[in-house]
Amino acid sequence: MAGVSAGTGAMSSLLGKLSALLTHEYKLLKGVRKEIQFLERELGRMRAYLDILADMDKLDDLAKKRRDSLRDLSYEMEDCIDRFMDRLGTGDARRGFMRTTARRLRTIWARHDIATLIRDLKARVLQETELHDSATRPVEIDPRMTALHEEVKGLVAMDAPAKHISALLMDQSMELKVVPIVGPGGLGKSTLAMEVYRKIGRHFRCRASVSVSRALDLDKFLKDILSQIDESRECQPQGSDIQLLIRKTTQILTGKRYFIVIDDIWKEHDWKLVKAAFPENNNGSRIIATTRITGVANLCCSRSGGLPYQMEPLDDVGSRRLFFKRIFSSDDPCPAELEEVSTRILKKCGGVPLAIITFASLLANKTHNNGEWERLQDTIGTGSSLDNNETFKGMRQILLLSYLDLPRHLKTCLLYLCIYPEDYEIECEELKWKWMAEGFIATQWGRLDQVAENCFNELVNRNMIQPVDVGYDGSVKRCRVHDMVLDLVISLSDEENFATVLNGRICNSFSSKIRRLSMQSSAKEQDEAVRAITETKLHVRSLSMFGQVKQICHLVDFHALRVLDLVGCEWLENKHVKNIGSSCQLRYLRLSSFKITELPGEIGKLQHLETLDVRGCYYLPRLPSTVVQLQKLVRLLVSRRTELPASEFGSMQALEELEKLNIWNSDNPLRFAEELGHLTKLRRVDIHLNLNLNEKLIMDYATRERLVELLVSSLSELGKCNLRYLSIGGDLCNRLFWDPCCTYPYLHDLTIGPAIKTVTKGMASLKNLVKLCIAVEEFDKEGLHLLMGMPFLAHLELAIRISIKEKLNIGTNGFKLLKVFHFTYMTDRWYSKVEAIDRLQLTFATGAMPALRQFHLELNPMEVTSNFFADLGIEHFSGLAHFQVEIDCNGAAPGWVEALESSIEKATDLHPNNEMEIHLSRLHEDGMFKDDKEWEEAAAKERKKERNEEEGRTS
Repeated sequence: MAGVSAGTGAMSSLLGKLSALLTHEYKLLKGVRKEIQFLERELGRMRAYLDILADMDKLDDLAKKRRDSLRDLSYEMEDCIDRFMDRLGTGDARRGFMRTTARRLRTIWARHDIATLIRDLKARVLQETELHDSATRPVEIDPRMTALHEEVKGLVAMDAPAKHISALLMDQSMELKVVPIVGPGGLGKSTLAMEVYRKIGRHFRCRASVSVSRALDLDKFLKDILSQIDESRECQPQGSDIQLLIRKTTQILTGKRYFIVIDDIWKEHDWKLVKAAFPENNNGSRIIATTRITGVANLCCSRSGGLPYQMEPLDDVGSRRLFFKRIFSSDDPCPAELEEVSTRILKKCGGVPLAIITFASLLANKTHNNGEWERLQDTIGTGSSLDNNETFKGMRQILLLSYLDLPRHLKTCLLYLCIYPEDYEIECEELKWKWMAEGFIATQWGRLDQVAENCFNELVNRNMIQPVDVGYDGSVKRCRVHDMVLDLVISLSDEENFATVLNGRICNSFSSKIRRLSMQSSAKEQDEAVRAITETKLHVRSLSMFGQVKQICHLVDFHALRVLDLVGCEWLENKHVKNIGSSCQLRYLRLSSFKITELPGEIGKLQHLETLDVRGCYYLPRLPSTVVQLQKLVRLLVSRRTELPASEFGSMQALEELEKLNIWNSDNPLRFAEELGHLTKLRRVDIHLNLNLNEKLIMDYATRERLVELLVSSLSELGKCNLRYLSIGGDLCNRLFWDPCCTYPYLHDLTIGPAIKTVTKGMASLKNLVKLCIAVEEFDKEGLHLLMGMPFLAHLELAIRISIKEKLNIGTNGFKLLKVFHFTYMTDRWYSKVEAIDRLQLTFATGAMPALRQFHLELNPMEVTSNFFADLGIEHFSGLAHFQVEIDCNGAAPGWVEALESSIEKATDLHPNNEMEIHLSRLHEDGMFKDDKEWEEAAAKERKKERNEEEGRTS
């Protein structure tokens, strides 16, 4: 159970803190312990009641009021307990008598306060206990059923998918084949499945279509199947004997060629149950299963050896056809004055047929004028469109099904996405840090960061979050929320008073208890919002500001504040954060402003702070020395310009991530290099050291060598402990990996830049490396073989800055797991000098890089041979899905560029994968010569200049 959730408020977290108060660490006045025990018992019963309500799909008004009252009580009680615990602190058994006595005298008022506080809280609990009501669950028609029982006319963009799935089903194999269709709600999975069912169903002896409810009723499911496949309609099993129903279903289907559509499967366990009723009779039987969840789809097709059919949104053409067909009864008759607004509406619909049809249905019954359409467009993505019109009720119900199926903690994590603006690309790591800071993730599930990762992946798998930037290992770096889903979560958040979102909607009033506030626009309500949160600041737990926000409340005494994200406030000045130390519960702090040049020393009071992100404060010269007092700080993220205090830095034992550290930006680089080695929990380090620059200090050679020695020693110690990610400069790399026997058993991600001379021999020992980004000046076969010797390498970014000394042929004796290869060859040579140097020759043997999925090349046409792409051998990469070439046109002749582009097209035509994505682009095109003649003239001048220089040297 998570500590804080949308459904149960802070009840679980509160109970844990009451238990902590009963430990011997806290010295309480006589009688208070019994009062706390009473609160524990009563609140435990209330939590059980809230758990029941949180799992119900619909509540009557009385139950909602009861739920809201209990949640408010939990939040307020937790805030009170937090303030008391911070004031009282904990005891220390090692203190002497005088120190213990002095401490008791200092905290006597706090202990008296807790007695008064507990009595007040007990009175609140007794008042709530007197209330009692029951909640009922209304039954509504499942909106998905219409797709199963009505023939959809005027289908748009369904022909190609229907033909594709029909071809998969009607092949010659006789084994039972299951084709899963996966995608988020509203894409038309059910419609597509039923269209295929109607087209090819006549080829099967038995056929049936049935929908699986969110909570599987296996008895109803099997009886529904039987009612469609039992031709005799005799001997239908009576009662609810599941095994008898399964035997009867299996008996009828055995020996027959059957076709079953199972719509909307929600759980892997449910699939295992329903699959048991369908015999594998080798008669060419087929099943279509639709689901919103990737894991379920993978399980469905695991035995048939295929892949799930991923339902894709409609493209622009299909979207327009569907939209205008519904409004004007023809494909695309859009009046000119509605062209622009209709394009914006369709963009927000994101190719989701359900959204397009819903909005088109509304517009079909309205006056076709720009103002009317503009008003509708403005509501999409703000939380308004799904609430205020009966037309949207069906769409809301479809989307709501996915939300209701989530476990309680995932509902809370999803609702939190309402704080981000429409179309905002969310940094996934930052989102997970906020979840942890808010208390949504439970510690008993494991390491918080891993639990947060699992929660995020589950939401992606359930198609509730759209990945934007996916890494080599399948991890999502950035994501966004579809506008329709954003509408839903904002609407639900409003109902739960989970968060207050200012995004330009009409806001008549603010809640008397704002718990989370997201300010996204410069609309009129900002003035009122600032007043509202100032008046209710004791309740505010999260404050995030984006976009055009131009004002902020006075940040003092926000005692409940956990998250403060001011990334969108470039106008912030020092005065706006001077009282930040009074927000003693703060866990996450992000600031981004060029005008912030100083952080207050009282930042050291933030004893719960886990994330301090000031990378956007580019002109912040230093952090206050008190930052070393942040004993719970896990992530410290600064810009290269920001100086860190060296003294006692090694005492920050909770630190796991340190980014972007410039070793020169320390008040004592030698001391800091030594202290770094004490941070044994560090998992991620981004450190910069350029030995060719010494802007701050005048250092003699011996001192510089001592600095490097200390830094290498510290990083080597960290490498033996927990170090997973390391980003270092080339100067440091040469010293760190000089020894072929160096060991970094946990290191899996290494970035090296600026460039090193050659690949360091000691890197051969990095056997567990998964990702490597490296820039080298010179590259040869020895360096290539060293990289190929890394057995688990899956992502390689290799940049050559000066030259490759010999022809490189990549064979089959390495790079077995490499999925991403990004190769850059862009030197700083003059075009005329290139003629005197061997150009790049790079080839791949048959069977090389068998796992490669993405291949990215950056090249200058003057630096590759004329038949470079003909010899390259990309046709050998049968699994290649993404091929990208960027041509650096700076100083190049147009004829060379065009010839290279032509050779690329010829090479890709030979590739066996017709669906491979190919991206060809030009860089620095404004630096390209006007024509080949101009290049020849410039080259001739350069050659003449070189000859004159050579003659001058020889004379």
